[in-house]
Amino acid sequence: MNKSDSIKALSAAMSKAQAEMPVVKMNAQNPFLKNKYADLGAVIDSSRATIAKYGLSLSQFPVSEGERAGVRNVLMHESGEWIEDTLTFSVTD
Repeated sequence: MNKSDSIKALSAAMSKAQAEMPVVKMNAQNPFLKNKYADLGAVIDSSRATIAKYGLSLSQFPVSEGERAGVRNVLMHESGEWIEDTLTFSVTD
């Protein structure tokens, strides 16, 4: 994980946003296990207004590192503070 020198404002905004986040409705069903879950679209739709209200935004960027591929996630605050992390998976057997 990488972050800006300070995350004080970002942390305060996240705390306030999380307190107001609605429960995400489960809108999809796993065809194999038959359990319900909230898909990514439902999570984004339910949180977008709340994170924007507190000056937060999330960006995702594709990454490729040798035989691994994945996504870099960056959580940003209007103050310029940020936190980022990358998740990769092997693309070979």
